[in-house]
Amino acid sequence: MHASFLAAYLGSDSEVAITLSRLASSLRHVEVVDHQRLRLGRAAQILIVDCRQRQRDEHKPTELSSELLQLALVSESSLHRDAIFASGYSDYLLWPLIQQEVLRRLASCVAEIERRSAGLFFSADPLVQKSCDLLAQRINQQTALSELARLVGTNRTTLVNRFEASFGCGPITWLRHFRMAEAAQRLRSGEESVAKIAETLGYENSNNFSTAFKAIHGLPPLSYRKIAFRREKPV
Repeated sequence: MHASFLAAYLGSDSEVAITLSRLASSLRHVEVVDHQRLRLGRAAQILIVDCRQRQRDEHKPTELSSELLQLALVSESSLHRDAIFASGYSDYLLWPLIQQEVLRRLASCVAEIERRSAGLFFSADPLVQKSCDLLAQRINQQTALSELARLVGTNRTTLVNRFEASFGCGPITWLRHFRMAEAAQRLRSGEESVAKIAETLGYENSNNFSTAFKAIHGLPPLSYRKIAFRREKPV
């Protein structure tokens, strides 16, 4: 469940894909590649469509899964926000590219994907879901694996195996990802301090919390919040 997002550049200029990849490199949880270089078995969650050669009325997203977020890459001199958003794009990038804008737009896409991914924390296995509900209720507490197994009426081995089958990780790893998803939501939508968020999620040391957050989201909490808050609204 380690956070990993793939953005694919769809266009004819391979140098643009290289530039995007370089500019986005500081977002360790996001990789940008040329769509022609996608390896078999890898799927992109974000598509960057090069619209610079299209006319204003030709901003049409590629016909792909509705779950795929699409960004329009447009020239600054021919920006028409109304056409871009009316055509169904999630957002846009301006050419020439600016690193902070690339980071901001991609971080916004990741935030949207995370909001859509609540199902990653739900299991159809009653035993696993009972454990998840209990861990969520005790999100600010340290719960040992043996104690969790006892509380849900099973043993450690069975519990770990059932979690692995549902989520691909054990209960403690699941809880860490659940905490960091909750932390990301609070950072995006509220004004709580990082220290307060850390405390309410069971971290006595805010530095330990920041390290755990960066390991999953690729950015320290304050940087994540700044990028989320700086997202420009369409006019």
